[in-house]
Amino acid sequence: MHVAADDLGRLGTDDRYRLRVLATARRLSRYDTISHWSAAALWGLPAVDGWPDEIHSTVPAGSGLCPNRTLRRHRTCTPEAETLHVAGLPVTSLARTVIDVAGTASFSAAVAVADAALFSVGRGDHDGLSLLSFRSALSGALDELGRAPGSARARRVIDFADERANRPGESLSRVTMHLIGAPPPELQFRVIGASGRIWHTDFGWPEFGAAAEFDGRAKYSDPQFLRSRTPADVVYDEKVREDDIRPSVRTFGRWDWSTARSPKRMASALQRLGVPVGRD
Repeated sequence: MHVAADDLGRLGTDDRYRLRVLATARRLSRYDTISHWSAAALWGLPAVDGWPDEIHSTVPAGSGLCPNRTLRRHRTCTPEAETLHVAGLPVTSLARTVIDVAGTASFSAAVAVADAALFSVGRGDHDGLSLLSFRSALSGALDELGRAPGSARARRVIDFADERANRPGESLSRVTMHLIGAPPPELQFRVIGASGRIWHTDFGWPEFGAAAEFDGRAKYSDPQFLRSRTPADVVYDEKVREDDIRPSVRTFGRWDWSTARSPKRMASALQRLGVPVGRD
C-alpha cells in the first residue's frame, strides 16, 4: 500500500494508525485475526491514550505462530466465535474487540471504547445489532474469558459502560468523577430552557441543580459537529444555548480534556458546581 507523503501528512492520528493496520494485510497468515486496539481502529473506536506502536492480532494457541516485528500476536485457546471482515481484513467482532481492549487497557481507555461501541450500536450504525443483542454479545464474550487474566478488569468496564456517553471526553470525565468519589451524573440530562425549548446537557445532577458539558476542540473543528457551520457559528450557537439553559439550573459548567483527565481539576470543577466529591 502506497500513500503520498502529502496525503499522509494531512491524516490525523486515528487514520494514520488505521492505514498501518490495513498495510499489514499481505503479512497476515491464514490464522491471524486483527484484534485488540487494531480491531478497535477498524471499528472506528477511540484511543484516548493514543494508538500502540504495534499491530495486534489473535491466533489459535496451537498455530505455532509467534510475534514478529510487524504483529503482536495474542494466543487464544478459545475458538473465535465470530470473525468478520472489515475493509477486507479478518477482524474480531465488535463485542469481542471491546472485551479484548477492556481486559488489557487502562480503565479509562477501555471505558471510552466500550461507551463508543454502545453509542454506535444505539445509533444504528451496525446492521443487525441492537443494544439488547449487543449487551448479550458482550456478556457472551465475557463468559468465554472465564477466569482468564483480564476477565475481572473487562467485567468492571462493561458494568460501567453507558451508551449515552457519545464522545470520548465524556467517557473520560465519567471515569475521573468515579475515581474521585463524585456522585454519578445523569447523562444526556434533560433541561427545559427559559424559552421552553428542551436541551440535553452531557452531565446533570438534579439533586444539586447542576449541569455541565464536556467542551473539546472537536466541537469547533470536526465536520461531524460543525454540520456545515463555521467555528464562529458554533461558538455563537453554544452561547445562545447556554444562555437559555442557565436560568433553569442553579449552576452550569464546562471543561475540556485537561480537566477530564485530572482528578484534581475535576474535583475543583465539581465543587464549583456544588457537587460533592469524596466517598463516605
